[in-house]
Amino acid sequence: MASFDGATRWVNSSPLTPADLHGKVVLVDFWEYTCLNCLRTLPYLREWYKRYHDDGFVIVGVHTPEFSFSGEPAEVESAAKRLDVAWPVAVDSSRAIWNHFGVNAWPTELLYDQSGRLVDVQVGEGSYPQTETKIQDLLRAANPSIKLPAVMALLPQDSYDKPGAVCYPHTPEILVEAVPIANAPRFGNPQTDLAYRDVGTHRDGAIYLDGFWHATQQAVVYGGGGGSFDVTYHAIEVTVVMTPVGKSSRVDVTQDGKPLAQEDAGADVRYAANGASYVDVDASRAYQVIENKNYGTHELRLSPEGYGVAVYDLAFESCEVPGTR
Repeated sequence: MASFDGATRWVNSSPLTPADLHGKVVLVDFWEYTCLNCLRTLPYLREWYKRYHDDGFVIVGVHTPEFSFSGEPAEVESAAKRLDVAWPVAVDSSRAIWNHFGVNAWPTELLYDQSGRLVDVQVGEGSYPQTETKIQDLLRAANPSIKLPAVMALLPQDSYDKPGAVCYPHTPEILVEAVPIANAPRFGNPQTDLAYRDVGTHRDGAIYLDGFWHATQQAVVYGGGGGSFDVTYHAIEVTVVMTPVGKSSRVDVTQDGKPLAQEDAGADVRYAANGASYVDVDASRAYQVIENKNYGTHELRLSPEGYGVAVYDLAFESCEVPGTR
């Protein structure tokens, strides 16, 4: 097991070393609190920690940031509390631990036996029953008489091997720092407040702005002018990484020019008395905005009310098991 040297801070624990973990079955979880795929692994990690922690199983989370704001130790500590992450987390703001372990994707799960030997690697979400089975095998090797529960069944959103389950093609992730603004003015500095005009004709997966926005290294930040952030996409689920500036900011959400139907609304969507659908951007995190009942192509519009809301990333999912949400 590589060293955890370089951690900016530890959450839920004093600093740990490989020697501290000797004799334990250890799952090192490289994650990021804005990463949709990481968030989808958390229910399994919570359950495994609850089931096996008293029998010699430890999770060590390593939070390596994708964005500048998500490397702030206070933000990681707040996210861990909000997401019910009870196990030790090393805050890897400078990617030192990421480099020690040779990781290159979120999430990455590294499973070590009691002697610190790497026995399994899982890159990306999935293979949960297989990972839990290996955890149980390692615990039984140390204590053959141990009594363990049945392996956790897949959650409905992950049960894509069921009859009738299907995964459709979807719009690739839109990382704002890597995608040019489709309707950017020919002249002008995008790192100042530029006036954008949305002509209304959009190609799938491209970013269109309206009103005043300026570009930072990683995001576009709203500067007013009654504007919007528009994307045409094909998928079922849409998650958007946004940050407020200093306080909560309301962002109105429409799909195909209308407020979201409640059956298509993500978990973070709220409704005003007049029926408008919106998200309260009250922290720097990923917001579950769209959870469509059916797969299809749609136009998503985000319209911030206040100055300073920043949009960093949009992630899409398109798998479904008929009859479940």
